[in-house]
Amino acid sequence: MSGAAGRVGLVLVSHSRALAEATEALARQMTGESVAIACAAGAGDGGAELGTDATAIAAAIERVCGPAGAVVLMDLGSAILSAETALELVDPELGARTRLTGGPIVEGAVAAAVRAAAGGTVEQVAAEARRALEPKAAQLGEGERPAADAAAAGAPAVAVDVAIADPSGLHARPAAQLIARAAAFDAAITLENVTAGRGPVATSSLIALASLGARRGDVLRLRATGRQAAEAVAALAALVQREAPAGAAAAPATSGLATPVAPGVALGPLVRLVRVLPDIPETTVDDPAAEAARLRRALEIAALDLGNALRGSDILEAHQALLCDPALVDEALSRIDRERCNAAWAFRLAIEAAATIYRQLDDPYLRAREADVHDVGDAVVRALLGGAAATLPEGPPAVVVVDDLTPSEAARLDAARVLGVIDRRGGPTSHAAILLRAAGIPAVAGAAALVPDGGGARAGLDGATGEVWLDPDPETAAEIERRRTALRASRRPPGARDGRLRLACGREVELWANVAGPADARAAREAGALGVGLLRTEMLFLGRVDEPGEAEQAGLLAEIFAAFAGAPIVVRTLDAGGDKALPYLELDAETNPSLGVRGVRLSLARPAMLEAQLRAILVAGRGHDVRVLIPMVSTAAEVVAVRAALERAHEALAAAGLPHLWPVATGIMVEVPSAALMAERLARQADFFSIGTNDLTQHTLAAERGHPRLHALSDPAHPAVLRLVRAVVEAGHAVGRPVSVCGEAAGDPGVAPLLVGLGITRLSMCASAFDAVEDALAGASFAELAAVAEEALAVDDAAAARAARAAARRPG
Repeated sequence: MSGAAGRVGLVLVSHSRALAEATEALARQMTGESVAIACAAGAGDGGAELGTDATAIAAAIERVCGPAGAVVLMDLGSAILSAETALELVDPELGARTRLTGGPIVEGAVAAAVRAAAGGTVEQVAAEARRALEPKAAQLGEGERPAADAAAAGAPAVAVDVAIADPSGLHARPAAQLIARAAAFDAAITLENVTAGRGPVATSSLIALASLGARRGDVLRLRATGRQAAEAVAALAALVQREAPAGAAAAPATSGLATPVAPGVALGPLVRLVRVLPDIPETTVDDPAAEAARLRRALEIAALDLGNALRGSDILEAHQALLCDPALVDEALSRIDRERCNAAWAFRLAIEAAATIYRQLDDPYLRAREADVHDVGDAVVRALLGGAAATLPEGPPAVVVVDDLTPSEAARLDAARVLGVIDRRGGPTSHAAILLRAAGIPAVAGAAALVPDGGGARAGLDGATGEVWLDPDPETAAEIERRRTALRASRRPPGARDGRLRLACGREVELWANVAGPADARAAREAGALGVGLLRTEMLFLGRVDEPGEAEQAGLLAEIFAAFAGAPIVVRTLDAGGDKALPYLELDAETNPSLGVRGVRLSLARPAMLEAQLRAILVAGRGHDVRVLIPMVSTAAEVVAVRAALERAHEALAAAGLPHLWPVATGIMVEVPSAALMAERLARQADFFSIGTNDLTQHTLAAERGHPRLHALSDPAHPAVLRLVRAVVEAGHAVGRPVSVCGEAAGDPGVAPLLVGLGITRLSMCASAFDAVEDALAGASFAELAAVAEEALAVDDAAAARAARAAARRPG
């Protein structure tokens, strides 16, 4: 993904491809896959000759430059000219977020990568690269030591003196861990080498920390100011005082940094996820037609299997799409017909071809979809040849190590038995990672260098910082346990939240939950959600070979409604069609599915299906505060048509003497610009508005979600999207219509404050995001947030809008 995890990306420009690739490998020793790094090096075929290529540099910038920007490091003179030319070749918006730096390519890349991994801005990362030679010069008496960040000067501080325990002192790897850990706190932190009389310096800079020349036994003074100063000092002091296990300098894989995936701390026995797939015979068949029928039946069985594992998850939609994808199905059927391959062999060949395409993509986000392809392939093979899904060995709760966890495997993990997950491959953008975060299971990825294939007996991990410990000694294990205990103590206990967050001025912001099934609903209620802001009913229709009956729908809905008895529940009618395939509907293929027959358009095209669903909602909703939400509305006529269908559903139930909910409030999803711009008129037909920022962003900026080169245009913080949000808020408030946000932006700590500043008072999100959003809004008044939102509306892009909020929260 461009700008991995929203961080500044790096481009390494060198006359030598070998030098650039070795430099990238060195930088990744410190940061894992958390920073997007691209090499544009060498000339000729495969970069085998010495030289540089402006077009290759431009392509590299496009790959790694996300909303946070990119920094380009170069080696020799003509590389600079090539890089300058490349900036003229890329889109001006990308060029404006890209910085060329004169820092040394090797030292600069390492320092810049660490600063980027810690969340530094593009200017900070570029400055870090430029200063990369300062520690070496200071050590040799050729320059001055880096100074501390002035932000903390004069502010009340928490300070402590600790002796460094690592036999090798504060060398690059523990310094990188210190930076990653410090970045997790809302505090300005400095470190001073009291013994050597060096510093203080900011803990955000690898260069600055190196300048301290800290050796084992040196007394270091940690000083912090800000909201989490005390917590920061305590955590970093424990890190400094931790003695590296014997041999750690020679074998750093024993303890190091992986890529953070899901926050939380885990410590326990290490076990491997057991995968057993049958061998696939490479044999031919005599009856291709019968074999094709076997494959089609296996696809249906796989859909059921994956549906059971992923039910209630948006990720199921992507898997269903793969099971219907012509690139897989038609290719396999063609091999059966043309080469008479057996079904399992034919489908495996199709899967391998598709996986290779994903594996070779430059964009890390899209590369992560390779695991989804294999997940679907394994399900189909099991349906054809037998076998069971991956399992855990019997035993006590454990830390699980796995190679490239698939989404269905992640969904099947029992949080009661899994303390944490160490994925030797994988990454933070995988669908498995999303499911682990939703389940609250601590996880890291990209840990192959830290956890050898043989593993160990015991492991610890910190999913927020990426730290991994293999067979930790007793002292280290005690420190991990202390960290885990402190994290648990800091979390809000069940029942402590009432679904209402009060700003400093007294204004209330309501926290609602997005759910897709009974388990989601129970977890959200336990987390303290005020209500269900978005119930995705797709879970009733996906992962099956036939349309669910009306009674079946009502039964499943009633189970979900029971979890939120007495609380408001917003039920979205079926949002399918386009890329959300329902095989039994036999929908026509579309050139542009996101703009095709989907959402309310599909429902109105299938009136019997729509009215059956509405009757099920009304029957299950009896005795509950249920409201109906219409997806993908573009015109007032669509709202009128659905309201008429609701009336018919009510009349049919009344005629049959079936008790049901009536009347029912009916609102619309604002997901397309026309709905936002016509909100004042739509308010005459809708009882409430719910803004779906995912599709609204995609349609406003004409940028397909997941497109490998358009991630910068997939950020809901973009001023164009924020302006539409403001228009809907103003239209709704003018006539007393409630307005909420139920897209991913509601749970994004960098965007939620902007939404509240625009007047949104209801945020609906995954319940696991509540803590982060509450922290992002803590201590702020509405006037402060409104001022920041106004500033965000006046900038040019999403990165600048996010920066406005970040600047408002910066200590000092």
